[in-house]
Amino acid sequence: MIEIKKQDGPLGAEILGWCPGMPIADADFRAIDQAFLDNLVLRFRGPVLAPQAFRDFAARFGPLRPHVAKSYRDAAFPEIVNMTNQDAQGNYDAVGAGRGVGWHSDGTFEPLPPKGTMLHALALPDYGGNTLFANMVLAYERMPEKLRSRVEGLTARCRLRGRKHHTQGIVAAEDLSKMKDVFHPVIRVNPETGRKSVFVNPHHIVCIEGMPDADSEALLAEIFEWCTREEFQWQQEWRVGDTVIWENRSAWHCGRADYPKNQLRKFMRTTICDPTG
Repeated sequence: MIEIKKQDGPLGAEILGWCPGMPIADADFRAIDQAFLDNLVLRFRGPVLAPQAFRDFAARFGPLRPHVAKSYRDAAFPEIVNMTNQDAQGNYDAVGAGRGVGWHSDGTFEPLPPKGTMLHALALPDYGGNTLFANMVLAYERMPEKLRSRVEGLTARCRLRGRKHHTQGIVAAEDLSKMKDVFHPVIRVNPETGRKSVFVNPHHIVCIEGMPDADSEALLAEIFEWCTREEFQWQQEWRVGDTVIWENRSAWHCGRADYPKNQLRKFMRTTICDPTG
C-alpha cells in the first residue's frame, strides 16, 4: 500500500511503498496524481530505470513532448533528454552543466508551458548538485498586499533565457530564429487546481509588457526578491535512482552547480504536457 509522506518544508512529498517500474493499481495512481497537484513536488526512491520504463511512467501523468534542445535528446526515445555535465568524450560540458541552474519554470518561453517535468538520477558526484524548489502558490498567498495589488493583472513578455536569448547555447541557431516571444500573466491560475501562483521567473522573462524599462526592472527585482525567500523553498538531496516530478505551473526550481566538475552528473528528463491546452 502506498504512503504519501510530506517533506519538512513548504512543498514536496515522498511516495513510499511503491517505486516507478512496478505495477500499480489505477486507484493508487490516482492518489499519486492528486498528491502531485497538492504538494507540487513528488519524490520516488528506487532502482535505476531503463529509458522506456522512465518514459512509460512519466506518460501516466500526461502526454510527453520532446524538448527544444535537440542535441541532448535520447536517440531511441526523443521524449527524453539526457541532462549531463560531460560530453561524449567525458570532458566537462559547460552548456550541459548549466542547464537548469537559476530559478525558473520550464517552458515559460512556450505558448502553453508544460504541466510538469520529471527527472531520474543516473549518476551523481560525491557531493553537491542538489535541486531547490520554491512554492509559488505560497509566495503569492503570503505576498504583501501592496506588492500583490501592483502585480495582479500584469502580463510578462517571455523568451528562452530572457534577455540572454542569443547566448543560451542549447538550441541550434536555425531553431532559435523560429522562436517568437510569448506572453503570460505575472500571476497565473493553475487550470487544474484553480490556485493562483507567481509565474514570472528570473530565467525566461524579458520585461513586464507595457511598462517603461526601468519600472519593469524595478518591479521584477522586487517580485524575485520576495519569491526567493527561504520560507518558500525545499531542497532535493539526490540519490542514484531517485525520480522527481514537479508541478511546473505552480513551482520554480533551481539546480546547483556546487559539485566536483570532474565527476559525472547525469539524469534522464522528460516534459509532461498541460492537458488543459
